[in-house]
Amino acid sequence: MSRSAATVRLVYALAFMAQVLVAAVVAVLVRALAGGSPRPSEVLAWVLVALAVMQLPFAALLSTRLGSIATRQAALARTLFTAIVLASTAWATALALATGQRGLSVYVLLSLVTVAYALGFLAVSRLASRAAALPPLVPPSSRAEGEDALPGSALEAGVLEDVDHVERLGGP
Repeated sequence: MSRSAATVRLVYALAFMAQVLVAAVVAVLVRALAGGSPRPSEVLAWVLVALAVMQLPFAALLSTRLGSIATRQAALARTLFTAIVLASTAWATALALATGQRGLSVYVLLSLVTVAYALGFLAVSRLASRAAALPPLVPPSSRAEGEDALPGSALEAGVLEDVDHVERLGGP
């Protein structure tokens, strides 16, 4: 496995898990601040399940069909997008837990978070293979003086430098 593929997979795992962690912290804070005993609602619980289920094919479609991948940076951007969209299932689960939902619907939501992670990992693995076949871009800081910069803004140049730095952290 190439370093680019490993980097893309690592970025996906970190971005997805960060969203899950933030959702869990928000659920705990909301539950602590709300006080009182929760009043579970079967309707709310199953609406949250339906929203999470609808999110999976939507996210999978967007992650595989959103433009072409011409650079490793584009692959990295698509990886982040995929992780964030698929991790929305964790937000539905967090809302269910914060509002005191119980029973089968909570277990279904928790399993949907796992399914979303696996689905995203499969999509990102295909993306990682594509990224590994692409040549790396030369970061703006290593170009010869007077050489034309890549088209785009200073922000894009900064992102390219950051991506190059992350790839170098990936190891030999």
